[in-house]
Amino acid sequence: MVDFQIVRWRELTPADRQAWTTFRAAQSFLSSPYFDLGWFDAVDRARGDLFVSRGTRRGGAVAFLPFHPGVFGVARPAGGTFCDWHGFVAEPGLALDVGAALARGPAGYRFEGAPAADPGLAVHADDRDVSHMVDIADGFEAYARPQGRAAPKALSNHRGAMRKLEADGRRVEFVIDDRSPETLATLMALKSAQYRRSRHPDALSWSWSRRLIAALPESTPESFGGLLSSMRVDGELAAAHLGLRSGGALHYWLTTYEPRFANYAPGNVLALEVVRGKSADGVREVDLGPGDYPWKRQLGNGGTELVRGLAYAASPIGRATGAMARAGRQWAALPVGPAASLPRRVVGRLERTAAQWAAAPV
Repeated sequence: MVDFQIVRWRELTPADRQAWTTFRAAQSFLSSPYFDLGWFDAVDRARGDLFVSRGTRRGGAVAFLPFHPGVFGVARPAGGTFCDWHGFVAEPGLALDVGAALARGPAGYRFEGAPAADPGLAVHADDRDVSHMVDIADGFEAYARPQGRAAPKALSNHRGAMRKLEADGRRVEFVIDDRSPETLATLMALKSAQYRRSRHPDALSWSWSRRLIAALPESTPESFGGLLSSMRVDGELAAAHLGLRSGGALHYWLTTYEPRFANYAPGNVLALEVVRGKSADGVREVDLGPGDYPWKRQLGNGGTELVRGLAYAASPIGRATGAMARAGRQWAALPVGPAASLPRRVVGRLERTAAQWAAAPV
């Protein structure tokens, strides 16, 4: 029997953190930087509203599910919009009831990227996605060999772009570990402009998201942190990327480019250079994140299945929330035109608006 209690992230004990580290090391599907203690520490420093459902048995911690309180009592993963992977960190082989994990806390938990192997959330999935991966465990040369596991389209596209840059007389510079504050500031400005062009909410305009980026330590092969990389053309920033590293795993996170250099595909060129550069620095996998984009298919040579859905607490409010959600899905299935999706759109807008107003750290 696992007994769950809701505590603040910062209330986890050294024994809890050691248990977390042990559970994570024993299960390959938890290798993502999003399951590193350092990620949650940075999120808590940035927002101050990070909680965790901690499961114990015979006095010792056996399971953890971090979350932020959300709209209508439905919790969201740590880091919200910026978190591609999330879910339970638990003792290997442990069977979990997410309803029990939420019973003393939120009415539900909305997940967008739980590993398909998650011991408590997978059974509640109503959709699936793939996080494309670049497997460089055998080194970059093995990845790049035609008879190997490489995606040759990415390699040929890279060669074509570099030939075009040379033919145009352009001077190109890559910095894989870029420590320049100016590079980071320009990346954030370019990414904000990209959000606005695509008519997405500018998540980098939120105070807590800027605090989160500032809270990331610089990555090393031994510890969690952010990895900033850049490509300059004739001295001007053409593309930049801020990734998350944890040991041998690198997650491709915030990436953007200067539109004036679009004909050189600088974002794609930089991505391959990051793969090349970090393969010599102990990185064994580069996670490109969910979403079936052409550049991910061309660069990746593998993938991991993720699931999304909404789980409810084993409590009166959880059961009521679940009933309302089911009614909303039935409404959306009716042939009544655009109005059918109105409840979902309203809730989505409320969730996005609420994400801007995360609590300031205390």
